[in-house]
Amino acid sequence: MYALGLGGLIHLWGDAGSGKTLFAVALACDVSKNHRVEWINTDAKKSFVSHLKKNAVASGGKMENITVTFTEDQAELCTLIEGLPSAIAGVSLVIIDPITRVLDLARDNPILWGREIIEDVLPTLTGIVSQNNIDFIITSESRMMPDSTNRAVHHNSISRWADHDLCITRNTGSPHSQVSRFSENGMKELASMRMDSRGVIEVIPQMVLPTASGGVNELVW
Repeated sequence: MYALGLGGLIHLWGDAGSGKTLFAVALACDVSKNHRVEWINTDAKKSFVSHLKKNAVASGGKMENITVTFTEDQAELCTLIEGLPSAIAGVSLVIIDPITRVLDLARDNPILWGREIIEDVLPTLTGIVSQNNIDFIITSESRMMPDSTNRAVHHNSISRWADHDLCITRNTGSPHSQVSRFSENGMKELASMRMDSRGVIEVIPQMVLPTASGGVNELVW
């Protein structure tokens, strides 16, 4: 994860099936080599767990360093987020997959939950980042907006708080996903990703980072 220059509050978004959760799996397994990871699942889908186990082994990560929590409803998730500052001592990375379920509360009850998300949830996460030196990954699905653009739900609100706003895309039939930094000026590709026949995720950075010795780092996971 750090080889890609990522840290702080990281927002991953894209269409369903684009590879958001798989990219989060790759980052989690990388961090688990030396640090603890907390994964909070909000949609009851458990298929990612097998990917975590397989890729932790393949990458040299440690599954015992990854804790997975499943939330059963929206209220439980919001309560869990509020209690994170006192519950994640020793954790280096927290993943909320997907955050869309929280954001949908704003659409169901905008008077109550719209304020909750903007004034409470996102500031809580950024406060933990700055005060506890913990990184966050939040994933959300993109949807067609009224202005005919395909963006993450509440993208404008999230992007104001996120340190890294990353869009995951994959063309139909392609084995590769592209990870790109999003800005109003366009996309800049950060990495590509694919899963091999064994189910092992490979992330290939598209930029070459300088090393302390003056060389370059062309890390491939």
